Amino acid sequence: MQVIAVVEKTDVEYVASCDELRVTASGATEEEALANLKTAIRELLALYEPEVMRVLERRKAVTAEV
Repeated sequence: MQVIAVVEKTDVEYVASCDELRVTASGATEEEALANLKTAIRELLALYEPEVMRVLERRKAVTAEV
């Protein structure tokens, strides 16, 4: 499964988020924040996989020229 993650640096840590799944995690480094996000997504899937898969099946990728 592929989802889009955004990583932002705050004053004290890195925050990784996946808006599609409404999951956020943090870490001392960008790599740690992403690893923690992957763990959070796995835990979400363990509890709610059918619901999450329905959300992901409805998504559409678009490309816009600017």
